[in-house]
Amino acid sequence: MAEIRPFRGIRYNQEAIGDLSLVVSPIYDVIDDEARDAYYNKHPYNVIRLILNRPKKSDADPEQPYIRAAEFLERWLAQRILIQDPVPAIYCYRERYLMDSEYKECTGLVARLRVVDFAEGVVLPHEDIMPKPLEDRMKLLSRTKTNLSTVYTLYSDPAERLKDPILAEMDRFPLAQFQTGDGTAHDLWGVTDEKFVKKMVKFFAGKQLYIADGHHRYQTALEYSRKLRESGEITDDDDPRNFLMVMIVEMENPGLSVLPVHRIVRTPDVDIEALLKTLETWFSIAEVDIPKGPTSGQVFHLLKQMQSAGSSPHVFGAYLPDGRFLLLTWKQELDVEKEIKGDFSTAYKTLDVTILHKLVLEKALGIAPDRESVERNLSFARDALEAIREVESKNASLAFLVNPTRVEQVRDVADNGDKMPQKSTYFHPKPCSGVVMNRITEW
Repeated sequence: MAEIRPFRGIRYNQEAIGDLSLVVSPIYDVIDDEARDAYYNKHPYNVIRLILNRPKKSDADPEQPYIRAAEFLERWLAQRILIQDPVPAIYCYRERYLMDSEYKECTGLVARLRVVDFAEGVVLPHEDIMPKPLEDRMKLLSRTKTNLSTVYTLYSDPAERLKDPILAEMDRFPLAQFQTGDGTAHDLWGVTDEKFVKKMVKFFAGKQLYIADGHHRYQTALEYSRKLRESGEITDDDDPRNFLMVMIVEMENPGLSVLPVHRIVRTPDVDIEALLKTLETWFSIAEVDIPKGPTSGQVFHLLKQMQSAGSSPHVFGAYLPDGRFLLLTWKQELDVEKEIKGDFSTAYKTLDVTILHKLVLEKALGIAPDRESVERNLSFARDALEAIREVESKNASLAFLVNPTRVEQVRDVADNGDKMPQKSTYFHPKPCSGVVMNRITEW
């Protein structure tokens, strides 16, 4: 099954940087242009210059941002802004945070993973691969020859066989520690102990992994390795370019959270009353009595109503342009598997996001599932208040709020070979880019 290896991580030199929170950033695909500018301005050595280098008007070559990223990487290594650990290690990465006033702690292992085709069943995806981000990440990897961010993967260990060995290693003082602006505390340990490394390698040799976040970076590493093998440049199975840096997290970990991603409908001139009449085919629709006060409090009230109705399958919130908050509850007498057409698994058909996309967005609103139609008619928001405000400001026709997808649903969909609708999950907390990096050309 999964083959992992230790590696000599590249890290920021804390003696040169001081506060590491100034030089790390989120994963590239959650950073818009405004946020990129903010990270550029935060520190001259921020990792944003590597993972999402900003184009310049003077760039004669569209490849220039990727070339520049590689130049920054080599310069920072030469200047010892970045340093490479002398001995291969498996890294323990812990994130501690508060959510809804509850303290949570999530720890994962960072290691090299042999990349194999999804068809082999060793590493399973739950999302489709899109050509544009794949092309972007391929250009960056080809230039830098470095994994600059971890691919987030999950494994199952209900017996918690790795808990005690990992906790024992985390009794030592960490290699790196910092706190990001959202209040999350990050700690990194490098474990070089041969007994620990062998135990981890042996354990994961019997495990299947699931990609939680980083499908495009995994596919990039796979295609990069495949091309080099086909050209004859890679002739050895142990070539480091056959491996990818991943963070591996136990899916039963109570500190692992999956947050919802809400849908904002931007299709103009939606006939709301006709839409509601169609939705009554599948849902009981009730207007929610929202207390007076700020919008944030009203949104919180609706989300709590959705959460408390979670014992009923398939509950959605909706916000209409006339200010009404609605609760849509699936009619129990209907068989959801018969309503969702197509050769899909039960795990896929019974996802809330599947029902929302297949029946509400596609069937009732007529939004085709192809990428162009989705990008033209929909946008996505992790913050429910942001979704509501888009409707209030007349930038959208209405918004649908969803309960979070459960971790076991991600596993079950992947096990059945299906792919979730776009933006079905948002795993939290995410590892930062720049905490540790992996040079793919050397052990």
